[in-house]
Amino acid sequence: MKNIDISYLDEDNHAYAIHLATKQKILSYKNGLFRLADIPDEDAFEAVDFWRNASLAAEILLKACLLRHHIPFFRKRAHGEYGKKVTAHSNTWLSQTLEDLQISYIAEINTGTISTALRSAEETLFEKVSFPSDKAALISEMIYIIIRTRRNRNNHFFFPNQGYIETAEVEMLYLPLLNLLEELWNTPKRN
Repeated sequence: MKNIDISYLDEDNHAYAIHLATKQKILSYKNGLFRLADIPDEDAFEAVDFWRNASLAAEILLKACLLRHHIPFFRKRAHGEYGKKVTAHSNTWLSQTLEDLQISYIAEINTGTISTALRSAEETLFEKVSFPSDKAALISEMIYIIIRTRRNRNNHFFFPNQGYIETAEVEMLYLPLLNLLEELWNTPKRN
């Protein structure tokens, strides 16, 4: 059985976050910037898909930033000794992280919740990369707003009252959050 090499997991998740954020074509991404593209007349299911995908994109982009800047946030999942083994041949830091956590299988990797990822960013990442404190605080506040208003609700159940696109919310919350996380992603690496 061939091992799974996750050396470029940060880049893979960055690309996936962009894919999720732009999937409904409400947002676009070009030259490192998310933009409002079009608010189509969509049915309630499509609208909820957008809220879910945009929220998940923010979580995945935050986690990609943690990986890119070498902030360990993984935990070892118990009883995950099955499936394919995992390696990070081209990423010394990630390889050492897997070794330190005694993770041998891909199923043993627990990336935690958006709240635990945000805690890692607040405790370590923002300071490590000298990210401006006002922008760091804004990222935290926006993520907490999304958690309370849309994210958990839309991920686990369909509520008809969530089934429309609120342009102001996209422009004032999701778009700035994704762009701040993209700025964090592009902040120069420090050892």
